[in-house]
Amino acid sequence: MPLIDPSSYKAPFLLGNKHLQTILPSYLRHETDIAYDREPFATPDDDVIQLDWSRVGSDKLLIINHGLCGHTHRHYVLSLVKAFNASGWDCLAWNYRGTGASDIHYKQLKFTTNNSTNELSWVVNHAIEKGHYRSVALSGYSMGGNLATLYLARDAALVPPQVIGAAVFCAAIDLHGCTVSLDDPFNKIYTKHFLKKLIDMVRAKHEQFPDKVDLSYIDGIKTFHDYDNRYTAPLVGFKDADDYYTTASASRYLDKLKLPVLMVNPKNDPFLAGDCYPVEFAKQSPYLFLEMPESGGHCGFITPGRNNLWWPAKRALDFLNPLVK
Repeated sequence: MPLIDPSSYKAPFLLGNKHLQTILPSYLRHETDIAYDREPFATPDDDVIQLDWSRVGSDKLLIINHGLCGHTHRHYVLSLVKAFNASGWDCLAWNYRGTGASDIHYKQLKFTTNNSTNELSWVVNHAIEKGHYRSVALSGYSMGGNLATLYLARDAALVPPQVIGAAVFCAAIDLHGCTVSLDDPFNKIYTKHFLKKLIDMVRAKHEQFPDKVDLSYIDGIKTFHDYDNRYTAPLVGFKDADDYYTTASASRYLDKLKLPVLMVNPKNDPFLAGDCYPVEFAKQSPYLFLEMPESGGHCGFITPGRNNLWWPAKRALDFLNPLVK
């Protein structure tokens, strides 16, 4: 019955508000940047994915999936890399097609989406072949948390034996619920922030593929559903936004998990809703370890102390280290 209650995360005094927890770390938590060893990985569909390595010469590897419109230099990725490197793990953080590395000229009319487990599978298999790793773990935030969980659940039969499990945070595993939550008037600040970046990405694709990307709808995009209905779904092969949300939500496939997954989804996360909190399933599952702190916001987890290890990095280490083969 791996429902972890109470959580070991406790918000600092007066900093438990969900919006403070979500917004402040992006501005106040600074991590010294990492000089990654960047590898342009040629994909099977004739494109490129930028892989950022940080190696210490280990036979164990952490693969990190960033959030929507994120990249490998975000503080939450850097915190994981530094913590796991210090604990004797190699790390590989990969940049999503479309948003993860804006200086790259992608050849295909494709974006990495919540459904892109094929891309994650390519990265995992390539990393194992390249590094001859004995143990490989996954981590991810938000969209990256859904992507890692979806890969381990829906695609369980394709997961290599070297993969030992995952630790994910603020995992958006119910896309229907998350979309509704972000439509809340109090959360519009987040929707506006992400849609600006996504619309810029579509405009860039239009310049590259003017006959295949129609911008006539662009000024009418006000919600994630609008955007996914007009652009994400048709560009990646879905009938509409609802078809995409249903297919790409990891919450629908949790019963297929065969490896341990720590899922830390704060109760006050303004992005999460619905089946992002699969309490009853976790009570019965031998694989889903669900932890729901009272606070934390969305990928916030404010951790006091200038030099203290960020709480998610410590929590991921505590969960994944005992799984190593």
